[in-house]
Amino acid sequence: MLLGVWLTGGLFMMVAATAAGGGFAGPGGVKGGFLLAILGAFPPVTFMMSAYDGSLGALLAVSFGSLLFWGIRSSGMPLPFRRSPR
Repeated sequence: MLLGVWLTGGLFMMVAATAAGGGFAGPGGVKGGFLLAILGAFPPVTFMMSAYDGSLGALLAVSFGSLLFWGIRSSGMPLPFRRSPR
């Protein structure tokens, strides 16, 4: 899940910006949009694009939240909402 967020984040930011007149509908057209979407597959560019887009907080929350969830789940710590197997 985390890999998908970081690798396809640029593409979905471009799709969302298209409705506001940017992204694929911007001055670069589809060619410029695809170039930025491909560059968005690199994590530093996804970080930079989310900071410019205003969704950096959401990107960091999803990243740290999924890492925290994975850490708790792999540690074997019993979760209060999880039923024990019968």
